[in-house]
Amino acid sequence: MLIQPLVVLAAALAFGNVLRVPSLPLPSGLPATALPVVIFVLLSLNSGLDALRMLSLARGRRTTAWLTGFTQSILFVTAVGGLFSNVTNPWNVVAYAAGVATGTVLGILVEARLAPGHRLVRIVSSSRGTAIAAALREHGWGATELAARGQDGMVALIWCHIPRRDAVAVTNAALDLDPEAFITAENVRLSHGGWRA
Repeated sequence: MLIQPLVVLAAALAFGNVLRVPSLPLPSGLPATALPVVIFVLLSLNSGLDALRMLSLARGRRTTAWLTGFTQSILFVTAVGGLFSNVTNPWNVVAYAAGVATGTVLGILVEARLAPGHRLVRIVSSSRGTAIAAALREHGWGATELAARGQDGMVALIWCHIPRRDAVAVTNAALDLDPEAFITAENVRLSHGGWRA
């Protein structure tokens, strides 16, 4: 996805003064200083919608993917039209770059909230393993506690298989009880059985 913005910026800089671009469908009373803001907002939404479109594709939701792609295209063409309309204004170029960057972060947030799947969170605690496992179970997450040996002696190893969207909450719950806990997480590709199977 990084190639597309770079190609558009290169084309805008190379051909911006040569090409005649139709005016944007914006209100006639819009001040010229507002154009960078419009470009920024449109590209932030465009890049953010890209994550939603990809999730729709992954879930097989064709209608949502089509509508999202259609909306994305309109936002992108309108923003690029605004960029081409006055490429000599450096604020338009900065707004384009900032919109793509902000939209990327927005896409990450959307993906983190809506992405399907599960994670396996592993928590290693040298002193609070039983308390962490009990707290995870109280919150409704399954937790398997194992005795293990670390470099400095015995530790508790807790495995917690959870929906992907709960990974931050599980991590925070563990760190609240043991700020020194070592925590890793990985995506689960296949699971079978278990207490919630």
